[in-house]
Amino acid sequence: MSTSLRRLALVPEPYPGESLLSWVDALARLNRVSRLHALRLAGFARPDVAGYRPSVHFGTYLTATTVARVHVATGLSAGQQHRMTLAHHADGVLPALPSPLHRRTAGIWLARLLLALPARSRACPACLRENGGRWLLRWRLAWSFACVHHHVYLLAACRGCGNGLHQIVPGPADAVVCGQYNHSRREPACPQVISRMRAPRLSDPHLLQCQRRLDRLVDHPHLRGGQDILRSLHVALEDIRIHYDDAPPLPDTDTVLHRRWQGHQGALWYVDDPLLTAALVKIATLGGLGASQDGCRQADTASWSAGGFLPPDTGAPAANRFGSKCRATACAAWVPPGQGCVVHARGLPHVLCPAHARHVTAPGIADLIHRRFV
Repeated sequence: MSTSLRRLALVPEPYPGESLLSWVDALARLNRVSRLHALRLAGFARPDVAGYRPSVHFGTYLTATTVARVHVATGLSAGQQHRMTLAHHADGVLPALPSPLHRRTAGIWLARLLLALPARSRACPACLRENGGRWLLRWRLAWSFACVHHHVYLLAACRGCGNGLHQIVPGPADAVVCGQYNHSRREPACPQVISRMRAPRLSDPHLLQCQRRLDRLVDHPHLRGGQDILRSLHVALEDIRIHYDDAPPLPDTDTVLHRRWQGHQGALWYVDDPLLTAALVKIATLGGLGASQDGCRQADTASWSAGGFLPPDTGAPAANRFGSKCRATACAAWVPPGQGCVVHARGLPHVLCPAHARHVTAPGIADLIHRRFV
């Protein structure tokens, strides 16, 4: 095998917001080669390595050496490559990357993400039909549960074989055909066409509004106000997941969400399920996105409902935008949006009910009380 890289003549332009694996598939289709061959041609494997197999976490981040090889082979700049990886959202939508970054620390980072799907993707079939099979990086984040353009909930698994979508497996680079094997049953590759699958219809205007705002936050991953909002929402979703017996019930929404919510049986692994994600977001944001004229609540939710993020350097305090369980020991009270007080502990916002807000004295439990509501 040649030990030098050659500049490819046919290189597709990255689609806006596209994931790295999707771009590799586009490269493979343009050059009429397999996915694995495209990875080698593009420089993701060293030229002197014949047995290269991509990691299941391919597309999470790229080393400087790999970036340099891919630039030589394809002409893609370091910035173009970085924007197609999950690392683009690090220290913003996702936690900061560890330092130094190597395979082991990257694996730990991935295990702690809880908000990303590094080895699979969600998808909007209609988008795949319209854009020629280009998969968006946003679909690998738990914040994407619906498509605001086609008013449908995203799919998380193949309707035929049940496997996760767009996984990094060897094979033809067909962007819209599942093509995965069930090795336990020794069945042939799944022939289901993802772009023809039927996604559940989204008719809840509240959730449609939520997804639009989340998309804006994801598109601006490093704005300080957006990070605060997404951290607060993440804490609220985790509180509902862990304490769902004490959380408010699912409000009136689409029938498909009620069916999924009633059938979860306590297994709220929403990262793998757009419908459960949507149900949790519905519970967490119903009070925070209401049309209340109460001044206190309007101040509480202004950064979420107006522009999607706080103006930079305003010093505006954190607030209980989404509702959460009280973090005081042995307290099961649920604190609705706009009530209680918010404290910061270990960099995350936590909510205390009014009864416990005055008793935050233990060192390390709360660094600063930002706001109280009566």
